[in-house]
Amino acid sequence: MKKTKAIKIVKPSQPTDLEYIKMFDDCVIDATKIGTIDKAIDEQVSANRNRYTDISDQVAGNVIKPFTSVLTPSTLFQPVNALDLSKPIDGSFAAFHKNTFEESLKNFVVGSSKIPWYFIACAHYLECTFDFKKHLHNGDPLSGYTVRVPANRPKVGHGPPFTFEESAVDALKFMKLNEISNWSLPTVLRKLEAYNGFGYFKYHSINSPYLWSYSNQYAKGKYVADGKFDAEAVSKQMGAAVILKRMEQRALIYIPRH
Repeated sequence: MKKTKAIKIVKPSQPTDLEYIKMFDDCVIDATKIGTIDKAIDEQVSANRNRYTDISDQVAGNVIKPFTSVLTPSTLFQPVNALDLSKPIDGSFAAFHKNTFEESLKNFVVGSSKIPWYFIACAHYLECTFDFKKHLHNGDPLSGYTVRVPANRPKVGHGPPFTFEESAVDALKFMKLNEISNWSLPTVLRKLEAYNGFGYFKYHSINSPYLWSYSNQYAKGKYVADGKFDAEAVSKQMGAAVILKRMEQRALIYIPRH
């Protein structure tokens, strides 16, 4: 009788898109933590939205020229009949068409190609506790190059100290996040979890507190040091997915599911 080969089942190393969506939609935030989460959203996340958006624009290469570059003395003080109105005064006027209704509607239905500002905000919290004096790569101080993994960053053409913005742009490009074309919910959650690694899911079959702490999707279990897992330790840090869930509940953002 011919022997059949045993089929080896390989455990996935990370959740699927559908699993991420279901966990997010089924996420129930710990009611005792909502005040803490709202405070962080109001005083840190939303308060620094413009700063995070500027970083996203720099990563995408969409740095808009100052308005003064359009209205120069030569254009301000010319009589109307001296201007050739059939041609744009300056390419910078494209900035006014950057967020058209059609583009906004499209980004509401499917994920945008730009790194969402709220992704950068969550990474900033998880790695730096919203401290603008630390590297987005890993929370090391901006007064020098990064020491922990990834070490010797950023590569920006000069030595320390560094600004938060230039280091953040380097961090996001180093992780190749600028190459993502669709920032749907699964992508946002997967890339945030990747910051800390998929060890919780792969080796311990629990949801990462990096995403789900302060919700029904996480109870206990935590890496207390590199490579050292404590099954009874409980994360005291709010999870990134929980922050985003609360922002959706408050209608501050909507993250496309696909």
